[in-house]
Amino acid sequence: MISHVKRWASLAILLCLAACGFVEDAAIDGPYRLVAIDTDEDMMLCRSIETQGDCVSDGLPGPTVFQAGANAQYIVFARHPCKLGEAPDRSITEFYYIARKANERDVSVRVSVSGPFNESKYQEEKRRLRLPEFTKVFAKLK
Repeated sequence: MISHVKRWASLAILLCLAACGFVEDAAIDGPYRLVAIDTDEDMMLCRSIETQGDCVSDGLPGPTVFQAGANAQYIVFARHPCKLGEAPDRSITEFYYIARKANERDVSVRVSVSGPFNESKYQEEKRRLRLPEFTKVFAKLK
């Protein structure tokens, strides 16, 4: 009887451990990733710290990022802003870009983010700078 209980307890622990971690973890380019910790609405852009296995958001706008893209010069992303403890406001879309640097993997160097832009201002910036297309789109967050 005790070994049967131990077996079920072990299975329950393994299932709990398997459920831990990111709901979503998608590579964008270089150290940049989109991650959601508990729910899809937590989706944010962050930079990987390879030595620690962490992802830091150091100054990057928070949730809810729903699309992103990259090329050699820029990282682009769009999000629906949300207030702490509230659902994202899908009636508002903010657009951002990051001019990439050679030292972007160095987490001691703060990332410089341009934005937020509304749709029309972002389209002007996109034409002017030849920003990349959004290649990662999370339709359920859009």
